[in-house]
Amino acid sequence: MNDKQINRWLRRRFSAVGWILLLYYGLMILLTSVTAATDAAAQQLWAFAAGDFGGSIDWSRINSNAWGYLAAILTGFAILDAWKGSGFWKQEVLVREAPMKAGTFLCMLFFCMGAQMVNSLWIAFLEGLLNPLGRSVMPILESVAGDTDSFSMFLYASILAPVWEEILFRGYVLRSLRPYGKRFAVLTSALLFGLFHGNLLQTPYAVLMGLILGYLTVEYSIVWAVALHLFNNLVLADLLTRLTAQWSEMAFGIMNLCLFGGGALVSLVILLRNRRRIRAYRRSEWMDRRCLLCFVFAPGILVLTLFMCCNMLLLFA
Repeated sequence: MNDKQINRWLRRRFSAVGWILLLYYGLMILLTSVTAATDAAAQQLWAFAAGDFGGSIDWSRINSNAWGYLAAILTGFAILDAWKGSGFWKQEVLVREAPMKAGTFLCMLFFCMGAQMVNSLWIAFLEGLLNPLGRSVMPILESVAGDTDSFSMFLYASILAPVWEEILFRGYVLRSLRPYGKRFAVLTSALLFGLFHGNLLQTPYAVLMGLILGYLTVEYSIVWAVALHLFNNLVLADLLTRLTAQWSEMAFGIMNLCLFGGGALVSLVILLRNRRRIRAYRRSEWMDRRCLLCFVFAPGILVLTLFMCCNMLLLFA
């Protein structure tokens, strides 16, 4: 094949990843919208049956209803199976590389906490930009964070979403991109993971986490990426929030600074002490510039990027 044919072939392969993610995202929006509409209709019927003809809708209950997301996960498995076939699961997704060492996983835990600190600084930066304009990121943060008080939202956000996102992004997406280079697969899958969150508050943090989780997957196993993602959502996000719910704002801020700021400092020390090994790792595999360009300009990736960027901007409208 000549250069044009190779570029066209690469763009077609990368484009499929973008179209699959868009298809899943669209079905997720459809299913969650149907769930919300059904919940709203049920509330109105109950109010009507009770004689309350002007009953208002409890939007907090609807926002904490995650059954649509859970249905989307089941649909997502069907999409992935149709895309790659059943053999991809055993041959690619569950492949194991090197055995995990306790010290290595502990370092990943510190990186995870350090990423939380970076995310807090990013949100504070956005808040500082918007406050003079009479705007705030807090309502957006509350809407994207979700209310885990309901069973369905706790089950989804704290347990099933971390597992599903690892299967989707580090299992199928990363492993589909792995033939074009290890570093390429980790970088591009992390960027797609960040984009898929669809808001400026979470995207930079998701990219950072995607790099950490992608490294765990290509060097060790997706099992360790799932374990770290579960620790992040279940312990650092949900459990920690529940344990500190009655704390004052000052006490909560000090705890966050000690835990996540400490994690960031330890992460910096680890990176500095291992800078030679990190440099050697970066040089161990060449990243093909042609693959990067074909990835960026693949139609499916372009449409996904534009759609998610528009979604990010609409949240601030």
